[in-house]
Amino acid sequence: MRSLRKGFAALVILSAFAAAGMIVSGNAWAHHGGDRDGRGPCSEREGGWRKHDHRGRELAKALGLSREQKDRIKAIFKKNHDETSALRKEMVSERRELRNLIHSDKMNEAAIRDEAKKIAATSGDLAVRRAKMFQEVRGVLTPEQVRKFRDLRDKRDRGIDRMMNREDEGRPKGD
Repeated sequence: MRSLRKGFAALVILSAFAAAGMIVSGNAWAHHGGDRDGRGPCSEREGGWRKHDHRGRELAKALGLSREQKDRIKAIFKKNHDETSALRKEMVSERRELRNLIHSDKMNEAAIRDEAKKIAATSGDLAVRRAKMFQEVRGVLTPEQVRKFRDLRDKRDRGIDRMMNREDEGRPKGD
């Protein structure tokens, strides 16, 4: 009986966290363009380079980009904007459809799996587009700037890993 109560309490707590997570992620989704057909709050700016203006400025400063490098990188983003924008809009539409399928009155596993496959394909297309853009950007950077960029990326990844480990440490083992 005691383990049944513990299981029920764990289910209630998990449900509360899931509900809170949906609310928070819904707010973030809306803030980052969920109801704007994939356009973020800053996407009207030129070519996406300034989409996350503060991050772009911080990265440019950390890498020590020259004015010419900034202009060339901005041109790369602008050149690729239409294709990436279309893919982002497609991703938002597919995720919205998946969400609707998940929350529908009657579960349809085959439809959910099909929609998840569409999202995976679009995500792959976006990843390839980003990789091609990075190769172009890389041609603008010096070898030292590429190394700095990788170091910054690795530092960010370590921070994410630490955060994930802290989450895991707070979970009870076994039960």
